[in-house]
Amino acid sequence: MNLDTRYAFHLALDISAAGVFMAVSGLYCLAEGMTLQQLGWFFAAFFIVMVVLEVPSGFLADRLGHLAVYRLSKCFDMLNFVLLVLAPNISAVILASAIGGIGRALGSGCLEAWYVNQRSKESHHGNLRLVLSRANLWLLFGLGMGAAIGGLLPAMVPHAFSQAYLNGNPYKSALILSMVIHIAALGISFMTFHEGENVQSRQGHNHESLLSMGCNLLSHFVANPVLIILLAWQMLMGYALANHSVYWQPVFAMLEGGNSLLEWVGFIVASNYLLAALLGRLLGVPAAAFSVVATLLVFALCAALALVGMSLVNHSWGFLFANWVFIAAVFLSRPVIAAELHRHVSSSYRSASVSLLSLSLNLGGVMTGGLLSWLTQIYSVPVAWQVSALVLILSACGLSIWQVMTSRGRQVPDRETDSLH
Repeated sequence: MNLDTRYAFHLALDISAAGVFMAVSGLYCLAEGMTLQQLGWFFAAFFIVMVVLEVPSGFLADRLGHLAVYRLSKCFDMLNFVLLVLAPNISAVILASAIGGIGRALGSGCLEAWYVNQRSKESHHGNLRLVLSRANLWLLFGLGMGAAIGGLLPAMVPHAFSQAYLNGNPYKSALILSMVIHIAALGISFMTFHEGENVQSRQGHNHESLLSMGCNLLSHFVANPVLIILLAWQMLMGYALANHSVYWQPVFAMLEGGNSLLEWVGFIVASNYLLAALLGRLLGVPAAAFSVVATLLVFALCAALALVGMSLVNHSWGFLFANWVFIAAVFLSRPVIAAELHRHVSSSYRSASVSLLSLSLNLGGVMTGGLLSWLTQIYSVPVAWQVSALVLILSACGLSIWQVMTSRGRQVPDRETDSLH
């Protein structure tokens, strides 16, 4: 199995654990007797810890080794699910969520950084944007399959078994499956990444503090406007995604036929990612022929129009179609942004740079929260979506113009630069 296939397979396996949990996380919490306020604290604990530790963990991976920190993240992921299954009270459940945030932060960007460095080390000359897009399709497939299995598994657990071994909470069966997947991902990583650490990714960091590494990377980003623009694109996609994530289920339930279809929410979530993977497969090579600016602008416009569509339709199937277009546009944009980022950063700071991308996505979601809360209180969710779509269109056009103007006269080779060494 070649490097590209091994990396893509491992991505799909690893992310499937998140897909399984994503399908049942809210239902698990409610079955544990959590109030809506406690449910908010459960998710807040995860995201706050993840956002705070995301970039520092990226520097840690660049210094100690990408595979070492990835495997450490799996240990935190496993501890997270052990605590969720065995938690004696709500406080322990929230603590487990915070530990899950540590695992997610540690694992953010490690494998991608290792993979891009390894391709460079082995002198692979293929189109990085194309191979990252193909790996992203595997990731979407794993996420979709995980969500489908996670949504189906609790219904298959016998009531007597649930009462005897799961404290009456059948959703714990999905959590146990997620834990098993994390164990498998940890063990298999020694085979899928048998080449070991990229030695060059740690050169120059042996006597450098994390603060010094952070200052060097920040200086490089400030001096390179293209990198700032890429972070802005990712933040914009995070802004768009949060618009969808917060309110799509309540709006869908109010549509004709929507409430009955919500019984199949696990399969609806799975279809989002599986259809995005299928569309990405169909668009793969043709889309790679277009410039980064043109591709990102098209994806942003499609996401905005889909958001408007979801705000206007009055039937569940029309909503689902717009929903599928939206998810595909947002998730297929990520490898385009990442591939361009890798062309401008050094191998020694690759994991931290990928973590910055992830942080930008989450910050975009935070921006959405404030705007949506205000708009939905004054108007309604559909109006809030329409305003957000307008913001998305104007921002995408502005970023495209800025990126075109910045790129004039700049030529960057199709490999990582070493300006940070």
